[in-house]
Amino acid sequence: MTSETIVAGHGGQGVLELANWLAYFHLLRGRHVAYTPSYGPETRGGKVKCYVVASEDPIDSPIVEAPDLLIAMNLPSMDYVPLLRPGGTLLVNSSLVRDGPGRTDVTVERVPAVELASGLGRYVPEGGRDPSIAANSVMLGAALGLAREGPARTRATVEEVFRHYLTDRKAAYLPLNLNAVDAGFAFVVRSLLPA
Repeated sequence: MTSETIVAGHGGQGVLELANWLAYFHLLRGRHVAYTPSYGPETRGGKVKCYVVASEDPIDSPIVEAPDLLIAMNLPSMDYVPLLRPGGTLLVNSSLVRDGPGRTDVTVERVPAVELASGLGRYVPEGGRDPSIAANSVMLGAALGLAREGPARTRATVEEVFRHYLTDRKAAYLPLNLNAVDAGFAFVVRSLLPA
């Protein structure tokens, strides 16, 4: 089975990191992976998108034309909604996006990523940055929650992903990012439970 994802936002939101983590997560699960970033020349604030293709079989093309999942970190990311395949999922950072997709043939999951990350201040290392920087980790957890994989196995793989990427001084942010993933995962799983 092949899954195609577009992760979109603006520079400074950790969009490329999020897509990297998602790609490496799939790689650790034994899947073939293609990761293709696209961004403007701006250091911060410019439009950023990334394609992540994961498959049990070899991948023919790294370009995503009809994604199963769109992770929209900001309002301009909603420009990619028309690309979503019918029946696909729009995972929205509802902290920054209030608009709907304008489509009825896709599933919309709204996650207040900035608020969830901001509530994790106790995991920020002393003298560290605002915990809202982990909003991308919240969205990673939400995306994994949508996949409905078991939380224990998922968390072990996510920890391996973060240990690979969060090295040197960034290692101090491992607890913040792991707890942000847990928060996003739990938020989505709760929303999927029958009422």
